Amino acid sequence: MFKYIAVQLVNLTGLTGRLAASLEFWIYDTLKITVILLGVVFAVSYLRTYLPPERIRDFLKGKKALVGYVLAGVLGIISPFCSCSTVPLFLGFVGVGVPFGMTITFLTVSPMVNTAAVFVLFGSFGWKLTLAYVLGGLTVGMIGGSGLKLLGFERYVVDFDFAANGDDPDVTNKPTKKRLREAYEDAKEIVGRIFPYVVIGVGLGAAIHGFLPEEFIQNTLQGALAVPAATALGIPIYTNIMGVIPVTESLIGKGLPVGTSIAFMMSVAALSVPQFVLLKQVMKRNLIIAYGGIIGFGIMLLGFVFNLIF
Repeated sequence: MFKYIAVQLVNLTGLTGRLAASLEFWIYDTLKITVILLGVVFAVSYLRTYLPPERIRDFLKGKKALVGYVLAGVLGIISPFCSCSTVPLFLGFVGVGVPFGMTITFLTVSPMVNTAAVFVLFGSFGWKLTLAYVLGGLTVGMIGGSGLKLLGFERYVVDFDFAANGDDPDVTNKPTKKRLREAYEDAKEIVGRIFPYVVIGVGLGAAIHGFLPEEFIQNTLQGALAVPAATALGIPIYTNIMGVIPVTESLIGKGLPVGTSIAFMMSVAALSVPQFVLLKQVMKRNLIIAYGGIIGFGIMLLGFVFNLIF
């Protein structure tokens, strides 16, 4: 249906050639991603009315290490959709006593792998690459969290004055109508914040799709240094995973190796400069550097592995 709408709208403009192809890509992907966002974000927002930070803390406490890290990663998947909205939740988890390594896993997984992104990735790349991406993101988050924990970086968490709100007694007693209203307001705020990045990201993807020559990518963005370069290139670019997926889709379509493209996408989502600025509220410089280093190294390794597999 979205494809049909895009084709008909482009036909009305009378455009042909590369410009028509770019406009069709822009309309089609914007419609597809927006509809997925609206549906999935609302559903996830409704589920989150049952999961305040205190409940997550109690849920994770006492779990065996592996189980706890897996659960932290899964909770990251169903959390908000960019690093700058994840960081406040991370601060809340630290404040209510969620174990350090598990909070790092959550912080890493949440912006890279979320429910809406999984649906979009599946529609763009198929189930094999989507499954590999999800498992890879979880692995990077779990190794990053457990590695920093084992290396003793927990001592570099800043003493932060958290508000002691306690558990919300109304969480279990909220009527469904109130939960739906809260989910609607939450989803409206999240989608409204993300939508501009989607439009810009799809626009960049459309420009690459229609105008960037395949020869340029094949001749300049290859070789052993391509994956580290793609990872480094993603750090100063601030967007969310939904905005960078269309760019990655176009890059892969133009011949950029899958692993190199995935490394760029993960780096944009998980290692943005604004995220590090926010993390200064709760992390000392040693921990911020170590966090960026271990997650960046994990992303590069995944990029090389994906290039070998795909």
